[in-house]
Amino acid sequence: MENGAIKNIYLLRHGKVEGKAALNGFSDVLVNADLQQQIGEALVTQDITFESIVTSPLRRCSDLANLSAQRMSLPLSVVAGFQEMNFGEVDGVPFDELEDKWEMLETFWQAPANHQLTGAESLQGFHDRVTQAWSQLLNDPSDNILLITHGGVIRMILAHCLDIDWKNPSLYSKLSIENASITHIQITQFAQSFVSVKSIGLPVL
Repeated sequence: MENGAIKNIYLLRHGKVEGKAALNGFSDVLVNADLQQQIGEALVTQDITFESIVTSPLRRCSDLANLSAQRMSLPLSVVAGFQEMNFGEVDGVPFDELEDKWEMLETFWQAPANHQLTGAESLQGFHDRVTQAWSQLLNDPSDNILLITHGGVIRMILAHCLDIDWKNPSLYSKLSIENASITHIQITQFAQSFVSVKSIGLPVL
């Protein structure tokens, strides 16, 4: 970014997915096609001029990204670093079928940085992956970027931008990032970068 340049990144959490309630991370669950259309139409009516779209490769994000890129005639890039966290053996398993895994999940939620789920990505690994992808995104030539991603990713980016401890469990249990909501982060470049979180979790629909 050049001095005086302003970059706006709009983090959109995907719509509500189909199927039973579960901890969906790497599981490639889908959003209903009609709902994707509604979110896509709502994006066009936002008072925002997007210049490019970046998406997680998971279809709950990428289906909407493809739809929106075609509708708005925008360049689209898929970035694996913006995928949701991999929750291992409980990933995608409906909560009402977890049975003997509940105790492990409760322990994880109380201190996610200290308790790695079986077969899962560590919170440290997730943090490193997301912040690396974010740093690379800041070099994107577009000044107004729509990033379609996941609740966990958005929380990790917010922690990074606000200098909040990403190991704090409150970040994941108390900060609400609803489906189909936009979080707006602005970066202004002078002698150094100044980051401003303009809004968090504003509904699109």
